[in-house]
Amino acid sequence: MQDSLAFIVIVLVVIVLAALVFFVTRRPERREDDAAADYAAGLNYLVSGDLNLALRKLKDAARKDTNNIDAYIKIGDILRSMGHLDQAIKVHRDLTARSSLTPVQRLQILRALVQDYEARERYDLALQMVQKILAIKKDDLWAKEKELQLLEASGEWEKAADIYKKLSKLKDDFRKSRLALYKVEQGKKVRQAGDEKQSRVHFREAIKIDPKCAAAYLELSDSYLRENRPQEAIRALEKFMAAAPEKADLAFSRAKELLFKIGEFGEIENVYQEVIQRSPENWAAYLALAEIKEKKGELDQAINLCQQILQKNPDYRPAREYLIRYFHRSGKDQLAVEQALALINTEQNAKLKYRCTRCGHVESEPFWRCPQCHQWETVEGV
Repeated sequence: MQDSLAFIVIVLVVIVLAALVFFVTRRPERREDDAAADYAAGLNYLVSGDLNLALRKLKDAARKDTNNIDAYIKIGDILRSMGHLDQAIKVHRDLTARSSLTPVQRLQILRALVQDYEARERYDLALQMVQKILAIKKDDLWAKEKELQLLEASGEWEKAADIYKKLSKLKDDFRKSRLALYKVEQGKKVRQAGDEKQSRVHFREAIKIDPKCAAAYLELSDSYLRENRPQEAIRALEKFMAAAPEKADLAFSRAKELLFKIGEFGEIENVYQEVIQRSPENWAAYLALAEIKEKKGELDQAINLCQQILQKNPDYRPAREYLIRYFHRSGKDQLAVEQALALINTEQNAKLKYRCTRCGHVESEPFWRCPQCHQWETVEGV
């Protein structure tokens, strides 16, 4: 009886030990399965836009599987997108200390750190991370493009120009107008530092690079105005309108203000005529010339210019607005009323606006680099 009891005890002990061994050996596998499930759930929440749940699940996955580098990277990315920049930097920076990283993983971490520091506006540190990427992969296009963006953001325009030249060769997309705008930005930076004369040197250099660079001419004119030199300011605008008649309307408001200030109309009148001759559908040029005719008391000629516009473009609202004023001043109130009624049926907005073709951002004044998406030369008049 005792032998049987002892045998039963031994069997039970063996079963318990086997169960323990099975449990111990199966637990990591189950833990890995749980980690994988949490990671997959985190990715799904991330795709659906639920950042809080995505963050929670990815943290669970990383805790259960500390070798899941991608989970840590995405945790940092989410923290950055939520505005927790210091936490994001810490998560990504801690990863760089791991010795077991593959080259691909190290590149992913460095890219994440670039974006962290960029969001923190620590462009110097972001550029350091870019250089580390290029040390690993010298032809990394993402890093080269990011380097250019960071140099622009930090106002390093001369360095940005050098990088742009190299990058444009790789992408086969070189535009001298972009280099001219870098020169303009250099000039603006110098002006902000208090050197008005040197700023004009940069603006003139921009014009040499791109003779149709609107920004350079306008900044040059404004610079002369700040030094109370209106004659030279108007000369800069005249040169611009002659060089780029298709863009001349960008200078009209400045030219009008200057001319009314100094009382000089004769020479600019010829410039407007030349703009119309070279760019027959530049309606703003017709109106600018009409305003000069009005100031000179030549209302019939001002009316004729507006009518020329409406013959070609009946929906051009500003021309009708001018006609209402000119007819009223001429004592032709019935014709003014007719234009007012036609104006009511015109859907076009009265005021020209400028829109970025990349992101849709709208400004009332022209811009050369979108303030919102930071893309260059994407503006169009609407």
